[in-house]
Amino acid sequence: MKIRVLIVVPARSGSKGLMDKNVKLLDGRPLLAWTAESVVRAAVPDSLAILSTDSEHYAVLGRKEGLCVPFLRPSVYSGDSVAAFSVVEHAADWFIAVYGYRPELMMWLQPTSPFRSAAIIREAVAMVSDRQVDAVVGCKEIHRDLTTLFRLESGHMQPLDNQRPTQTSRQQSQPLLTPNGAMYLCKTDYLLEHKSFYPPKTVPLVMNAIQSLDIDTEEDWAIAEAYIKQGLV
Repeated sequence: MKIRVLIVVPARSGSKGLMDKNVKLLDGRPLLAWTAESVVRAAVPDSLAILSTDSEHYAVLGRKEGLCVPFLRPSVYSGDSVAAFSVVEHAADWFIAVYGYRPELMMWLQPTSPFRSAAIIREAVAMVSDRQVDAVVGCKEIHRDLTTLFRLESGHMQPLDNQRPTQTSRQQSQPLLTPNGAMYLCKTDYLLEHKSFYPPKTVPLVMNAIQSLDIDTEEDWAIAEAYIKQGLV
């Protein structure tokens, strides 16, 4: 079998916002297990799903949940300031060294988005099969207008768009999109060429608020637990 899709699940040890969040138990399971389960259930044809981690403990958990752990990530790719692209590029370099070719597609699935479903993963792969699409990015809608989004200038609020009257009604404005961090999929050639998850022909895969939840703080964790308690996931 020639591997077409390399799925990378990044999970370094430690965390400043929420200590060891990637293996913290959410509803009795390590956080990274939620993403691993979605990957396994998605069963993307001709794919290889790997856990990129710097921790042997995380590696053991990853293998138990069905992910391949072919290496421990070097410390140079594990610090707080290391860019996501550097980690995915390291995984691509490993793959090319081992298999002798580039996978057609690379997918990035952060464990901090536990409610991204198997269906979302499959849908993204289907979307990128279009020749007019080089990348698919998970997004959520922001029901705000640029006239009601502000930057601080000399301590004062200045709208991003001050050429129009302020639009305060939800019905008056077109939703904006922002990446939710839950899913990135890119054709490998474009990813490595542009060194970005956003090559020119990038399209959104819009996800709802629950699917878009990105756990980074205690408050986020409490929201995740509330969703589960209410039977919303």
